Amino acid sequence: MTDTTDNGWPESYSDPRDRPHPNELRVTVESGDEARAGTLDTAAAVADGESMPAVVSFASVADLRTILTDRRIELLRTLVKTDGAADSITALSDTLDRDYRPVHDDVTLLADYGLLFVVDEGQSKRPYVPYERIHLDVELVGDASDEEPAPA
Repeated sequence: MTDTTDNGWPESYSDPRDRPHPNELRVTVESGDEARAGTLDTAAAVADGESMPAVVSFASVADLRTILTDRRIELLRTLVKTDGAADSITALSDTLDRDYRPVHDDVTLLADYGLLFVVDEGQSKRPYVPYERIHLDVELVGDASDEEPAPA
């Protein structure tokens, strides 16, 4: 039997760089039922040997916009352009020409939502995006009854 970490990954996958990842991350807005159905479809396709993108779903456009601010998108874009990793959060903040603390907070939040990973290397934490591309998939439809009305 293979030893596993607290999150269920085999011990050999304790470093997220060692885990298998698809080339693309899709960020979507969909209901819980839609996300669940999509996850089941993806699991079935992967079991059949198909390559599928990773998916992170938000319940509403408002939720997505709260998390994916312009600065956080710039942070993700910077990591994707630099082969997915920065040497440290300090190095990333220098590249972005931003203060360390807000960049650290952004990295932590994006990691909490599964949009990036953090590799713990002793004293240093390396932000890591294993995807070659991140695709934002937001569908705007006529029935937005679950959205709050726009201010007048």
